[in-house]
Formats: sequence, C-alpha cells, structure tokens
Amino acid sequence: MAKYELKFDKNACQSNFVCTAIDPDHFATADDGKAELIDADEEDGIQVVEIGEDEKSTAKQAADGCPMMAIELIDESGETLAP
Repeated sequence: MAKYELKFDKNACQSNFVCTAIDPDHFATADDGKAELIDADEEDGIQVVEIGEDEKSTAKQAADGCPMMAIELIDESGETLAP
C-alpha cells in the first residue's frame, strides 16, 4: 500500500478551517484557535503524519482547498501532489 506524507505548516495557518471541514479525520481546531494535524509529529511548526492510499483523496482536497497553502501532500518518491 502506498504511503504519503501529509504536512501542515501551523505558522502559515490563518484559521480559515477549510481543512477541518473537508478532512475532519486529520484536522481539528487546536486550543490556540488554529487548525492542527491530528496525531502528527511536529518540528519547527511543521506537523507531519503518514497516511495511506485510502486517505489520499480527502487529504489532497484539504491541501488544495487551503487558502494559505499551509498543507502539502507528498508521495513516496518525494513528489508534491498538492497543492
């Protein structure tokens, strides 16, 4: 099964919450009023979680829908699939 990295730049988040509406399985509202990537590892404000093929479509929609381009979907080869 293919694996993808879903990355979220919390510092770029402007609290539009498009991601939480499109992909509530991966995104939630954090205590600071911004979105957050659920169960992600974080380093320097970049949150990362590995997802499978079955989650790819919704994650891509969230990345493409983010007006701040704070979400990135990357495949196994390192190619950016969205935005």
